[in-house]
Amino acid sequence: MPYRKRLVTTATLIASGFATSALADDSVIRSFCDAKWNGEAMRSYCQEDQRRSAEAIALYSGPVRRRCEAEWRSDFHMVLFCIREQQALPQASLTDIGPD
Repeated sequence: MPYRKRLVTTATLIASGFATSALADDSVIRSFCDAKWNGEAMRSYCQEDQRRSAEAIALYSGPVRRRCEAEWRSDFHMVLFCIREQQALPQASLTDIGPD
């Protein structure tokens, strides 16, 4: 039951925007990585990657960040990837057009 309670807490934190507001709560990151990886080495790598991503996400704000957080929830690596991809779209569409 503590695991379910932690998941509910995690979902609540993310939905309210607290998980990435400054730095993600370490228990949120641990829960995510524990659920995703069996091996200790991969869990450790996952936790470090999620922490770095959460720190980078804290530098962004606005509707793109909110959309990406809603879509990817506690996967901070994918939230950051989503933000960067969404911000690159307008520039990519201009370069794809090219000169006539």
